[in-house]
Amino acid sequence: MTDPAEMIAWLDRRIASAMAWLDDHGKGSKRPRPQHEIETKEYDIARFEEIKAAYAKALERRESAA
Repeated sequence: MTDPAEMIAWLDRRIASAMAWLDDHGKGSKRPRPQHEIETKEYDIARFEEIKAAYAKALERRESAA
């Protein structure tokens, strides 16, 4: 199994990447993409943040049990 701390770092990178994409191609950018692509990235960010919160909670429980 992937170490939770490593997974959290990976999720942070994915979130940052998706946010950078939105900065470059979102609604207020110089080169906006179609609305469905923007909505997909926003959905991805929300899910990555949700997964990250679950991993952080699991890591916290693991450390407190040790």
